[in-house]
Amino acid sequence: MVEVKIKIPEDIKDIIDETSETIYVEALKEVARKRMSYTQKRLRDLKKKIVLYEIKHGKSYEKFSKTVPDTLNGHDDWIEWSYIIKVANELSTKIEKLKLLIGK
Repeated sequence: MVEVKIKIPEDIKDIIDETSETIYVEALKEVARKRMSYTQKRLRDLKKKIVLYEIKHGKSYEKFSKTVPDTLNGHDDWIEWSYIIKVANELSTKIEKLKLLIGK
């Protein structure tokens, strides 16, 4: 478990003191929902780029990475495609965590 500390202005302290933990949980879920939408869009955009590379090279990243052409373009594509795959995997993991937080 992680403890979260929040600093708030003195003027708001009285309002916060009257609320229960439920409001914090709901606020966190709302932030997660908004983050989920943004993260899913980014993942969709990256998946489109992955498909473009698959079409361009006529193979999956796994096959391409084993036979990278010894050209400047081949290496550039490999580096960019590798990065896109890495970020897409990270976003997929983040989406799963957000789903847990939201309760999906």
